[in-house]
Amino acid sequence: MKRCLRWLLLATFALALQGCAPLAERQKTPGTSLPAAMDSPLAALLPPDLVPGSGSAFRPLAFSSYSMDARLTLIREARQSLDIQYYLLADDLTGRAFLRAVRDAAVRGVRVRILVDDLYTASNDRLLQGIAAYPNVQVRLFNPFPAGRAFNITRWGLSLADLARLNHRMHNKLFIADGVFAIAGGRNIADEYFFRNPRGNFIDFDLLVAGDAVPDLAASFDRYWNSRHVYTLDALEPDAPKAEARREEFEQLTASATMLFEAHMKGARDFLNYGPLSLDLAHPPLRMLRGAIRVVADNPEKASGEGASGQDPTTVISHITQALGLARDHVLLASPYFVPGKAALQGLYDVRKSGVPVTLVTNTMASNDEPFVSAAYGRHRRQMLQMGMQIYEVSPRILRMDSTFDDSFGAMLGTSTGRLHAKMIVIDHQTTVVGSMNLDFRSSRANTELGLFVDSPELAADVTALVDELRSVGTYRMRLGGASGRDVQWVDDQPDGEKVFDAEPEIGISTLLEVWLFSPFIGEDLL
Repeated sequence: MKRCLRWLLLATFALALQGCAPLAERQKTPGTSLPAAMDSPLAALLPPDLVPGSGSAFRPLAFSSYSMDARLTLIREARQSLDIQYYLLADDLTGRAFLRAVRDAAVRGVRVRILVDDLYTASNDRLLQGIAAYPNVQVRLFNPFPAGRAFNITRWGLSLADLARLNHRMHNKLFIADGVFAIAGGRNIADEYFFRNPRGNFIDFDLLVAGDAVPDLAASFDRYWNSRHVYTLDALEPDAPKAEARREEFEQLTASATMLFEAHMKGARDFLNYGPLSLDLAHPPLRMLRGAIRVVADNPEKASGEGASGQDPTTVISHITQALGLARDHVLLASPYFVPGKAALQGLYDVRKSGVPVTLVTNTMASNDEPFVSAAYGRHRRQMLQMGMQIYEVSPRILRMDSTFDDSFGAMLGTSTGRLHAKMIVIDHQTTVVGSMNLDFRSSRANTELGLFVDSPELAADVTALVDELRSVGTYRMRLGGASGRDVQWVDDQPDGEKVFDAEPEIGISTLLEVWLFSPFIGEDLL
């Protein structure tokens, strides 16, 4: 998405424009999650001994097609409520198919609440207006732009007085069906998160959750839904067409949106030996792991600057920092955007000084959709290698040569750039952290995030196996070498020996020039 450069250019254009506009009056009533619908067909899928107070059950959603299949299955089977919270819900094949299924649920009488961050909604306004026109559906936007909503340039141009506020975004990703199942993790709703984008696709990770964690996730959703930073779509766009016209346009937009995962998954299993949820419906209960989950969600007031210092003990990053400080055996970090500040580097140094191995898997600049983040990370790479950290960077070229992550419906990575987008931490082979949190300044200080801290050696083993497979088939091994022994090198471990690169591999001259020109002016606190 080229977050940083795009924001920088839009802000520059905005400074050339005049005026600003206030936000509309808030027109919303408080809402709360409905109790779990234990008479729902979804409840029949639960392990029979999963009762309140017995902990949580969970299931990895490693492959993108299985993750979308799980969402569509939960939507189809829901009878009472759907609560949907995303940073990005795109107007593309995936977004249209997803909302078409949501529309069907609303027509059945299911209550639907959709909460989307407003940053990227200029491109999907018609889609959101359309779904909001159906009975039983409410759509709200987090930290919205006040005016000029049809185009990004007018949004920024009419928001000069609000640039500091608009820098804060809701990065959470959460989906809850009937109060029985939830899905949380790194995936937004857009083609690139489900291997549908011919240019580039994200390797990501979600967790299907049931049990005691679901009420906590529902409470987090309610906190955001009722936040003072949230506005109804109607309040922001009072001159939208009448409901009937919006529904007609929605029907036209989504009529051809189909995602026929089932045709490609009969009898299939993913890398972790889980099948698609749609096929497991006929064989309850679901195969799920068990353990305790601690739900940590940033306060939505982070959008007003609270916690911006990074010192708020209630934030996701604070809980991660505390957990890393308790590591005694091993730390595994997988983060697409990794920009450690001085405090984080000191924390990693302390972990290494105590003798704990630390492994990091992140993107190369070639696989990163945020090259300025890669440039900032690169400033710290030598220091981390000197600490003794093991670092691996995802290679689009190497990844294309393997079929492990090609998903069951086609070898999308054969023609596109594979990028890491999963956010996973495993500590001491026991605690796994999954969610929306990147290990960078933007996630720690500017954006709101959601994290699940899972106590389960089985899940830790699954996530470790997944990351190890990615590491072995799709990454460069980083080391210090060269004549001085201090030069950063990228090593492609091939069957017939090493192939060593002394500079950023697979990267075009235009990207290098862009980074060289602009990165000196972009502080790490903006990344």
